Amino acid sequence: PLYPRSGSNISFTFQFTLPYSLFSDKDYANETVQEKYKWVEYHKYRFTAEWYQKITGNLVFKLATKYGYLGYYNPELGYSPFERFQLGGDGLSGRNFFVGRDIIAHRGYKDPYQTNAVIFNKYTAEVRYPFSLSPTSTIYGLAFVEAANAWNDFNDYNPFKLKRSAGLGVRLFLPMFGLLGLDYGVGFDSFNRATGATKLSDIAAFTFMLGFEPD
Repeated sequence: PLYPRSGSNISFTFQFTLPYSLFSDKDYANETVQEKYKWVEYHKYRFTAEWYQKITGNLVFKLATKYGYLGYYNPELGYSPFERFQLGGDGLSGRNFFVGRDIIAHRGYKDPYQTNAVIFNKYTAEVRYPFSLSPTSTIYGLAFVEAANAWNDFNDYNPFKLKRSAGLGVRLFLPMFGLLGLDYGVGFDSFNRATGATKLSDIAAFTFMLGFEPD
């Protein structure tokens, strides 16, 4: 599980609540926010697929894709304010768990660029090479390219409009601390002449991971 060399990992999960609003005769279009979301209702889907292939020796290629979608039952209520997706950054912004978001990391971007999305796509390709495969200290380096984005409404969804990044990283597993990681990535779509983000230091970022590989 620390350094897979071949095989795949595919999962599909879904969550749903009862459509509480269908059992009520309230006019939700004219209700207060407190009444609208007294009972939160939604249906939510997550799909993840990872594939590993040995190139030569212990040099491994990883390809991964992730999707998420949050739907609603009642158009008068729309999307739930909870269980949405936050995309960008290192995925360690734990304070966002208080509002029930799924935090999706995107290396190369310092801060989240979408915090309230209802749909996201993420694609990752990595080449990995181990420096040590000892059970007491597994260490490997990697080079990655990523593309991802998120949208606040399904009507705005465009699977070809993705934010891109590339970079290098290292992973270290120690039984005492678990999995530690450091990545340096360049977010190509952070480049913006209007805001003055034109230098490498403006569009690149270090991201850290602690304990587990973030989404």
